[in-house]
Amino acid sequence: KIGWKSAGIVDNKKKRVASEHITSIALSDLAKYFDIPIIEGSRNLKVGLTVLKKKCSELGIPRWPHRKIKSLDGLIQDLQEEAKRQQQENEAAAMVVAKRRRMLESEKKNIERKPLMELHTKTKRFRQDVFKRRHRARALRNHGLSMSNN
Repeated sequence: KIGWKSAGIVDNKKKRVASEHITSIALSDLAKYFDIPIIEGSRNLKVGLTVLKKKCSELGIPRWPHRKIKSLDGLIQDLQEEAKRQQQENEAAAMVVAKRRRMLESEKKNIERKPLMELHTKTKRFRQDVFKRRHRARALRNHGLSMSNN
């Protein structure tokens, strides 16, 4: 009788992660990966996606906060660019922009600590305003391009 391995067939199945490793994963370990998609986070933690989702559920995290944090990062970056522009024109406006940026950064840290936390109403409104502004600018550009093509 020849065994599979001696016949040249290699067992390519992945080994299961030790349950001690899974139980040792804490919220602080997960928080390191909140800024990347859950699939990449599971790879980095060396656990399967389903295992990670179960662990999140145990820790009270109903949804992986990657998109929420990514959205806040984008808003913070927009505010930094706006602060640079405002600095040259108006000091008071630059101070308001800097204050809003600090507020978003603190909210991001809070979400990393408590992922199930909702975004503040002010933040949601600000994000919606930014989306509207971008949409209008894109629509104007597209309208301008279509007018120049005629």
